[in-house]
Amino acid sequence: MSAHEEIVCPWCQTEIVWDPEIGPEDECPHCFNELNDYRSIDLKVKQTGQKLRFNEQEYADSEEDLALAWDDSDEPLDKYGEKVQLISDEQEEAPECPSCHEFMLHAGTEVTSETAFTPVISRTLGSAFLTGPFTSDVYVCPSCFRVEKILSDTDRLLMVERIKND
Repeated sequence: MSAHEEIVCPWCQTEIVWDPEIGPEDECPHCFNELNDYRSIDLKVKQTGQKLRFNEQEYADSEEDLALAWDDSDEPLDKYGEKVQLISDEQEEAPECPSCHEFMLHAGTEVTSETAFTPVISRTLGSAFLTGPFTSDVYVCPSCFRVEKILSDTDRLLMVERIKND
């Protein structure tokens, strides 16, 4: 390599200037990714009807249509995503999943009975700020399937009033 050869990091696109006394960099000083061919592939764009070329080897196009979902289904994979988006658009509120940050879907409500819930008596209030029965809105993440419960609007207001007035 000559001192005038331009090196650009394939990961962050930063131009790397190296010291001729030390030699070329092994890793990018900006993003710290390796600059050799490790974790790098060369892809060549193919025209419709041409065979796929990868590392100068020819592979016949697969007979399998990868756009089809889960083997036996005739519906495309993105059909699930489309339906999730339509369901999400119908909702007034769509909280973000704490795990994967996707918008969650409102799956329904859950009523917690007085016998299924044991309230904590706050020393500050001298009473419980949340008592059964109360209703929670149940949300499910369509990506990681995490389930979250959020106190319903009416029970939120009731809780706020109990805290303010006691």
